[in-house]
Amino acid sequence: MVFFKKSFSNQIMVLTVVLLLLPIAITFYMLHVIRSTEQSMLETHKKNLTKAVTFLDNSFPSTFDEILKKHHAEDLTRREKVILLNRELKPIIDQAKRNYPGVELGFYSLSLDVILDGDEQSYGENFSKRRKEAFDETITKNKPVVQVFGLTQGGQIEVYQPLIRNGEVIGSVWGTENLSTIYRRMNQIEVDAYGVIILGGLLGLGGAFTLIARLVTTVNQVKAGVQKLEKDLTYVLPPAPGEIGEITQAINHLATKLINAQNYNEIILASIDDGILAVDLAGNIISLNSSAMRILGLENSCLGKNIVDVFPTDSPFCRFLQDALKMQELVKDKELIYPSSNGKTLHLLVSTNLMVNIRQEIVGAVLTCRDITERTLLEEQVRRQERLAALGKLVAGVAHEIRNPLTSISGYIQYWLKDHLPTPKSLQIVHKEISRVNTIVDKLLQFSRPATAIFGSHDLNQLVRRTLQSFKDAHDCAVEIEEDLATGLPPAYMDPGQIEQVLLNILYNASQATSNRGKIRVSTAYEPQKGMLVVSVADNGPGIPEEVMPHLFEPFFTTKPKGTGLGLAIAYEIMQAHGGDIQVESKVGQGTTCHIYLPFVNQNAEAKEGQGDAHNSCGR
Repeated sequence: MVFFKKSFSNQIMVLTVVLLLLPIAITFYMLHVIRSTEQSMLETHKKNLTKAVTFLDNSFPSTFDEILKKHHAEDLTRREKVILLNRELKPIIDQAKRNYPGVELGFYSLSLDVILDGDEQSYGENFSKRRKEAFDETITKNKPVVQVFGLTQGGQIEVYQPLIRNGEVIGSVWGTENLSTIYRRMNQIEVDAYGVIILGGLLGLGGAFTLIARLVTTVNQVKAGVQKLEKDLTYVLPPAPGEIGEITQAINHLATKLINAQNYNEIILASIDDGILAVDLAGNIISLNSSAMRILGLENSCLGKNIVDVFPTDSPFCRFLQDALKMQELVKDKELIYPSSNGKTLHLLVSTNLMVNIRQEIVGAVLTCRDITERTLLEEQVRRQERLAALGKLVAGVAHEIRNPLTSISGYIQYWLKDHLPTPKSLQIVHKEISRVNTIVDKLLQFSRPATAIFGSHDLNQLVRRTLQSFKDAHDCAVEIEEDLATGLPPAYMDPGQIEQVLLNILYNASQATSNRGKIRVSTAYEPQKGMLVVSVADNGPGIPEEVMPHLFEPFFTTKPKGTGLGLAIAYEIMQAHGGDIQVESKVGQGTTCHIYLPFVNQNAEAKEGQGDAHNSCGR
């Protein structure tokens, strides 16, 4: 009775000793004894059998050939020789058997390939392949061979020793011993050992049932209290004896911490300006803060409801959450224009993420939305100011570019007004200057009002090859062009005419940078970091100075004597219209590389879906 009044830790410790440590200790001890006895027995019999084989070897001072010569048996048949040798060797073998009872001994003749065991009725024509291999190994390696096999069926030991006479191996001496009697005794010891182990386990189980019965009763009481606590965190579990009582105190303490953490979370969420909405795997709303209710037009009563019952059928938020839960497709800082409940249009940045538990299992999804309406209006004002500043630079550039040809035209006209007839050369110069003005105006119009792009699915590599061929046909120069086009690229989403114009402009700049006799390398690839296709044009020209790099895409900025400075500006506008990008890398003395980034078809389709396609919105 004193034992059952002790704490559960002491009871479990004693029970563990009874159930595990004692049977395990007995088991290991008995197995150790059995194993030790078995190994000791094997070693003893190996030594005994080796002594018997050595005794037989020493008892035979002659050779097989000498015995045959002694009896003038060289011309006898092989069978007759075997009978003669068995008869002559029988006394030696019988003496060895008497000295070592229970052992089978004999010789093996290499020249006759026969076993000689002293039995004249045994001619040794047939012996096992295993024994033949043992004889061959003994003779070939000139060292003893010991084999132990068939332990589970009684066991047998075989020893083979080379028979050496006059420095030559003429055969082998062998011996075998059957261990069946000893192994039957060992099997009986094993049966007794296992009986002791089972008896110890049964005694331990008997004591376990009493302790487990008391333990289950107490655990059921705690279980009922935890079920109540699951519905009401303010419930307090009643005290219990021993370590179970410590567990109930820890659970009560944990419940208090959960209540405090829940209060802290609610305070933190309420102070965050971003809207946060969390749902479980079934799509039921489990948490949302005041910012989410304000931005999304929801009420606190929507907690516990499903998102398809809360959001309108054409709401993108429902689709974003369902894509995250069902397909793990997330959005990151996706800009969205959304009409609020008060009639205003909101500019939002929407992101989704998955909620995982400590076992890295998905348990829900979170949607966050940030109201950037004020920031968007401010950025629009900044862009308006930048456009006005750019317009000022553009007007100054236009005035500078047009003034020079107009000055030349005005001078000739004044000259002609003084009764000087125009010469063919002067008319040619005037025509050239007028064409120059017309070119500037065309490029200016193209920059300010680019042609409407006709987007479609096109093979990027095919476009690059066609553009390179057009460049080679139109520019008779010594530039070496190298192609490195990646295979397996998805189709690009682009206007091929406009992208060809961008490539031609970049190729023309690269050719001029190398003085029309350098090397240009054109490559295509998929850029995983940007998630876009990229065309790279690299030259081995002198490179671009660092102070020039920030001005490359500005209108009318050029380092060429006769350039207009609109080529890269137009290329930049075209790439912006494509939703892509254009970047330039350069080092003085090492060359320049221009990268053109383009979206591919699937990516563009996903972007269009994100703009509020009603057909893909979730329904009720």
